[in-house]
Amino acid sequence: MGKIRTGFRRLGEDIYHLRYALLGIGIYYVTVHLLFGQFCPMMILLHLPCPGCGMTRAMILVLSGQWEAAWNLQPLVFGWMGLALLFVGYRYLLGKKPKFLTGLLVILLAGTLLLYVYRVWTGFPLELRIRRL
Repeated sequence: MGKIRTGFRRLGEDIYHLRYALLGIGIYYVTVHLLFGQFCPMMILLHLPCPGCGMTRAMILVLSGQWEAAWNLQPLVFGWMGLALLFVGYRYLLGKKPKFLTGLLVILLAGTLLLYVYRVWTGFPLELRIRRL
């Protein structure tokens, strides 16, 4: 029980230290949704999906058990969610600095960019091309 309490305390401290960044993201989110109906600056300015477009929808699909649909939308969602779980486990449950996760982060970033280049070359899935207002 002590590790869980310590993990929640550490989470609270992290949120406190990131409070201005989180506030800025919240203000940006509300502002661009009211003005443009979009969150992604690349979609707003260039009308092109960004490398991470569809990630939130893919995460929701994974959590709702629609794994094939998530894979078709954004296949690297599984890696990003796994990395997030490893980070949470190490940072908040074990209280360790997850240094080895940096290598996994670099690999996932490279994979995301490679997938983006592939999609620019071959075409984006229809779900990512539709502009939502």
